[in-house]
Amino acid sequence: MHRVRKIDKRVVEMVRIISKKVIQSIATNDNYSKDELEQMEYALVTILFESIKVISAIVIFSLFGYFKETIIIQVIMFTVKPFIGGYHEETQTKCLITTMLSITGILILSLQCNLSFISNCILIFLSIFCIWNQAPVINLKMPITRPELIKKNRKKGLRNVMLFGIISIVAYNYTSYYLIITWTILFLAMEMFNKREL
Repeated sequence: MHRVRKIDKRVVEMVRIISKKVIQSIATNDNYSKDELEQMEYALVTILFESIKVISAIVIFSLFGYFKETIIIQVIMFTVKPFIGGYHEETQTKCLITTMLSITGILILSLQCNLSFISNCILIFLSIFCIWNQAPVINLKMPITRPELIKKNRKKGLRNVMLFGIISIVAYNYTSYYLIITWTILFLAMEMFNKREL
């Protein structure tokens, strides 16, 4: 376990160093404000970490025949979670495991639980309500700290989750993929309530 943490810390540090160097190379002629640089660095670190998880999940779940479903889940998570925050683990390894468990839960629920139109709408509206009231959950390990940037990210996350909610409602009569969208939104809402600090 100690070895996994050491490797995980090295990977995290390496990603941050690479991100900082990339951002510094972009900002050589002072075209960007400190706020913009901070936002770009946050976005790049998030994209790099999320890319590792996305690729791993797609490969693993494709082996079981759930390529399309995994793509839908990942697109929703990738376009919402970085803006609203949510559950975070201390290490990237634990985060990857948690992501795999979340995707497994979403797939099982979407395959086993059919929802009526009203039930689908209720779950979406409750999820959006929770996200509206809780977002953003700030991860202390990520560098974004300015209130205006946090507010901007919250708006983007809410806009994206509402868009997916509308897509799920419209898709109800046309495809069973609406279930994947609804359960993913619900999982994102549940992850807003971060684990308890001891």
